[in-house]
Amino acid sequence: MICARKINDEINVFDGITNNSMFIGVWFTIIGGQIIMVFFGGWAMKVHIDGLSFIQWVITVGVSLFSFLINICLKFVPDHIWPTMGDEDEVDVADAKKDYANLLKFRKSKDLSSSIRQGNFI
Repeated sequence: MICARKINDEINVFDGITNNSMFIGVWFTIIGGQIIMVFFGGWAMKVHIDGLSFIQWVITVGVSLFSFLINICLKFVPDHIWPTMGDEDEVDVADAKKDYANLLKFRKSKDLSSSIRQGNFI
C-alpha cells in the first residue's frame, strides 16, 4: 500500500504520508486486523493455536519489506521497456466513438428513458 502511493517514479514513498488521515486509518486497521487474526484466529484462520513465534514474525515482516527493494529497483527501469497500455488502432477508437454516440441516442429517447425510470425495463 505504501509503495503504491507514488506511481510517477518518485523515490520517497513516505513523502506526505501523514497528510492523508484516511490512508493512515485504513493502514492501521489492516495491520491491526492481521495481527488479531494471527494471535486470536487459531483454527478458524488456519494458524497455530498460539499464533506466530518471534522468529516467524521477523521472517514475515522481512519478506514483506522486500517489496520496498523491488519498488526502488523498478523506479530506475526505463519506461520504454514496459508495454504501453491504451495504444489502440485509430479505426477501433472511431468505431467505439460511433457506438457510444448510438448508445446516447437510445438514452435520449423518451420511451426508453421513461420506462427505465418507472422500472419497466424493455
